[in-house]
Amino acid sequence: MISRSLSTLAAAALICLLAAPSQAQQEWSFEGDRLLLTNLAGEVTIRGHSGSRIVVRATPGGADGERIKFEIKHGGRAEFHAVYPLKESLNYRYSRRGGGSSQIRVENWLDESAFMEELYDEVSRRDRINVGDRGRDALEAWVDLEILVPKGVASRIVLAVGKLTASNVEGDVDIDTHSGPVNADNIRGNARIDTGSGSVEARSIRGNLNVDTGSGRVTVSEVDGELVHIDTGSGSVSVDGARARSLEIDTGSGSVRTARIDAENSLIDTGSGSVTLDLMRLSSGSHAIDTGSGGVTITLPEDASVRILAETGSGGITLEVPNAMLRKMSRDEVELEIGGGNASMQIDTGSGGITIRRR
Repeated sequence: MISRSLSTLAAAALICLLAAPSQAQQEWSFEGDRLLLTNLAGEVTIRGHSGSRIVVRATPGGADGERIKFEIKHGGRAEFHAVYPLKESLNYRYSRRGGGSSQIRVENWLDESAFMEELYDEVSRRDRINVGDRGRDALEAWVDLEILVPKGVASRIVLAVGKLTASNVEGDVDIDTHSGPVNADNIRGNARIDTGSGSVEARSIRGNLNVDTGSGRVTVSEVDGELVHIDTGSGSVSVDGARARSLEIDTGSGSVRTARIDAENSLIDTGSGSVTLDLMRLSSGSHAIDTGSGGVTITLPEDASVRILAETGSGGITLEVPNAMLRKMSRDEVELEIGGGNASMQIDTGSGGITIRRR
């Protein structure tokens, strides 16, 4: 009985030794009307709160997580940096990476601020930082960050690898990630999201929205601002519920689907992929849809007043608009006028059918 108990205790001890150590959470509180925060790897969450000071909570992870230090610059433009021991190693293992690795130029990383250059003054700007999920000689280190920002504080969050979430923020948010998904929800301010690789979800944005992703799906809903701009090198785009002066969507490869759009002007350009544009209102603005390959479906409001020129290199044109005045019609080109023709619309697809209908 005693021998069995000792064996059980030994096994439990071995499990504890094999488990990745976790460090205690640390917390800082400081003032600032703007915030710059940087982190190489981890999960970052930013939320609004009713307090008057910025609060940052950090939980390091990995066997070498305790080597990460933290530096704060106080003042109007406050800064918080998770400082990695780049002088010791430029290779880091992040177990949540999910395959592959990312390389970041040191010079690009340090360009965020002069304070960062001081923190890493012994590191060559010509070097590259590598973050992956494996590597025998890599340091296993990352840190999860929770940021609470007061109302009106503008934030710039820079994360090399990991997941970033922003919610319930009353202020401008600027998010920049090298690799990883981004989720923004209930932002009362302008939102800018830039990710080299990763999906983007943005919901309930009351301000301008600018999304740029090299590769990844973009899903947007309930946006109200002057400008909605979405640019993705590869990945589908979905916009459901947007009111803006201008809607701009550009994708190198990927379908574009929109619903409940209220925009004075719109521009949708995709190298390859179908396009669906669902307009709730048409004023006297202009709308242009261009796809190299893919069908186009346009849904107009019942009181539409627009002049339309539609062309397709290969594919038919279907009109489901009663009382439209045809100016010109052939298999691959049509000109028509609906109502007084206050707005203008041009549709061009290299290969794919075009359908124009009313709600």
